[in-house]
Amino acid sequence: MRNQLKHTFKWVLLVLIFVLMATGCSGTSNESATPTMPPTSAVTEIPPTSAPTPTESTVDSPTLAPPLAPEPTPEEHDQSEHEHVLYESDFTELDERWPLVQEFDNSYYGFHEPEWYHVEVHAPNDYELVTLKGESYEDITTEVDVFAEPSLTEPEGDFRYGLVFRRVGKQWYGFVISPKTQSWWVLKSSPTGLEVLKEGEHNSIQGLGAKDTLRLDAEGSDFYFHINDQFITQVSDGDYESGEVGFFVETFDSPKAHIHYDFLSIREVEPPQFMCDVIAQALNLRSGPSTIYNPPIANLTQGDQFEPLERTTNGLWIWVRMEGSDLSGWVANSPGFITCNVAVSDLPESQQ
Repeated sequence: MRNQLKHTFKWVLLVLIFVLMATGCSGTSNESATPTMPPTSAVTEIPPTSAPTPTESTVDSPTLAPPLAPEPTPEEHDQSEHEHVLYESDFTELDERWPLVQEFDNSYYGFHEPEWYHVEVHAPNDYELVTLKGESYEDITTEVDVFAEPSLTEPEGDFRYGLVFRRVGKQWYGFVISPKTQSWWVLKSSPTGLEVLKEGEHNSIQGLGAKDTLRLDAEGSDFYFHINDQFITQVSDGDYESGEVGFFVETFDSPKAHIHYDFLSIREVEPPQFMCDVIAQALNLRSGPSTIYNPPIANLTQGDQFEPLERTTNGLWIWVRMEGSDLSGWVANSPGFITCNVAVSDLPESQQ
């Protein structure tokens, strides 16, 4: 009997072990079918400041916000800022559109290492003209940095140099300066010779070896000229409509002038914006250049602005367009009435 009980107990024990083993296998199967959260310790092992490295699948996931556009490269920045540039050179690289080396009895020109284009005239009362070949321009803004090299220029005698524009053969306009006398000229060349359209002096022009920046804005028949960011004069001439841009050097009594052109920019035209402010308490806008034109078109007050367009021959009246409107008329030109960022004498004379 005891042996029978002992035998039965063994069978019960074996059944219990089998049941427990079967239950354990079933639990493992359920765990793989229904995932559970990882233990807390597995999460806290990642530092709070760390972020999971994105995988290819998460980056391309449509549920994520679209990636930001890449930052433009410096070259792309350059291009976007200079879309209006038609030609630009600092002369550090050869450009076959400029004559590389040309020598004559009285002059020579070409690229000069490390970063200049040079033009030399080594005879008195002579000149040299060099242009950018194959490029014809009409309405443009052109700037150049230029200076006379003291070590290669004779200290005695005078000369002038600068820019040429709208050049076709012997027909061209020019804007030139003399560093010795601080003089400037607006020139017009034709088959019959060289004509001075306007000339003057300006104390912003620097001496030998000092770089000056010359700028011209050509829009239709209207030309505006600047030296070292200062407006100099305005000229109107409609004879030549387009042509090449280039450099001009001319000696007077100087036996040698050696000029370095350091940088050239040709852009879409950016004509200067001339403006006048009313400084009087009250000012009348009239239909003609006299007080007999009554009643006034409008009554202007201190702080009003207008664009000066033309002047009378004596410069006592200015034809203007009001800022922000198409209203135009005549105002009296007096230091006590208005102040302008352009000399009234430089405005074109009215033909009205």
